[in-house]
Amino acid sequence: MIILPVVFSVQHSRGGSGATSVALTLAYNLARRGRTLYVEADFLNPVLEHLIPIERHVAKWSNDWITGEASIEEASIDVSDTAGLPSQSLYAIYANTSEGARRRMEILDAEKDKRIVKALERERWIIRDEPLDYVVIDTPPWMFYTLAVVSYISDFVIYVLRPSLYEFKIFKDRMENIYSHFKCSIKPVINFYDQTSSTVKKFEKEFKEYFGGAYVTVPTIPETSSGIDISRIFSSSSRYTNHLKEIFTDLPLPKETTHVHDKIRVR
Repeated sequence: MIILPVVFSVQHSRGGSGATSVALTLAYNLARRGRTLYVEADFLNPVLEHLIPIERHVAKWSNDWITGEASIEEASIDVSDTAGLPSQSLYAIYANTSEGARRRMEILDAEKDKRIVKALERERWIIRDEPLDYVVIDTPPWMFYTLAVVSYISDFVIYVLRPSLYEFKIFKDRMENIYSHFKCSIKPVINFYDQTSSTVKKFEKEFKEYFGGAYVTVPTIPETSSGIDISRIFSSSSRYTNHLKEIFTDLPLPKETTHVHDKIRVR
């Protein structure tokens, strides 16, 4: 019997949406409940190395792991201490920051490289001989094939967007062309929300009519609007945590299965 973690992917339509702040907040809060892995799969704008400097040589990156060229054990680093958590609570897999690595991932995505789906389908989510409880995958704003594969293995897609009709249009496209094919549950987060703005009101009216489900709103938070302050993110008193707590409520437990993966929707 295989124990699979609950997998979250944090997705967005453009840089600057606040998706990484949401993803790190989610990872920190999940790590307070169980063994959690944060995967920096935003190959287009990797920032984790700047937020949590790497103290030792990294043998492999998320770029290598997602194509099956490295094991989860080789690529993961225990960052629990940085988050003020017990050892082995929070792991991270960093993305390669080099320009060559970024371009390579763009090419692999354009070619729909099958190694990506094979690597994620077969992943057993075990680090140091112990299964993970939760996985948070921070994705790029685009790279259609990679997003589709990550959505395929996700239990929940946390979709972060600014309240604009342009981003709403991209969200609709993802709903109809990616998410509708899989079993993942969609949980939108509307960031930089201002209920007094007429533009935001117009956006929210159309969003409600289309989506019809529950979503989370997060106002502009001054201490994170100019960049990510990891010490504030990794804190139980984080304002992001307070706004996102609906996502953490009544989470499912890791599940037992006889198959590594079975998430394609039967249509």
